[in-house]
Amino acid sequence: MLKSYLNSTRTYVLSILTTRTPVENFYHDVIHTNDVVQSVIEIGIGEKLSEDELEMIQIAAWFHDVGYIEKTDGHEKVSVEYARKFLTELQYPSNKIEIIIGAIFATKVPQRPKNKFEKILCDADLFHLGKETFFDRNDKYRVEYENHLGHKLSERDWLVKTIDFVKDQSFYTGYAKRNFTDQKNENLRLLNEQLQRITNNTD
Repeated sequence: MLKSYLNSTRTYVLSILTTRTPVENFYHDVIHTNDVVQSVIEIGIGEKLSEDELEMIQIAAWFHDVGYIEKTDGHEKVSVEYARKFLTELQYPSNKIEIIIGAIFATKVPQRPKNKFEKILCDADLFHLGKETFFDRNDKYRVEYENHLGHKLSERDWLVKTIDFVKDQSFYTGYAKRNFTDQKNENLRLLNEQLQRITNNTD
């Protein structure tokens, strides 16, 4: 039955994201959701979750950003509404639904996860900060951010905003700390280098 719940969730969420993701959402799309699902599997296995627990965290990952089809601010609440309705209709165990709901809410920035499920989903949602693909993903996020903002930011303003965000973020699971922190620090170093170059050129 585990595979059946997971497959039903995957099919449902993919159908929503592929047909209803706004064109201005350049970052929060099917690719991001797929990446987070793969990341919760990686981190979940690293944290020695049971098969049952891995199922729950994958379902949470599939649903965590569905709310972006309707809004940016408060999207977590919308995601939770979609998850609760779908999983209840699927007759998924109510105690597991509550764990999934808690994990989705925990991804709200600034993150404050309280249990292992929340910590895993939070780390998976921002795992790109500790990957070499960070700059590519960050460029996509910038396009989306500016789309919603309604105007473009200067290179310096964007770098300052990005540096502040990366500095303030923490990984919570032992697996993410061990495997993502070094690359995150390297990405932060490169961001600071870029900012220094811009600052020197404008002095």
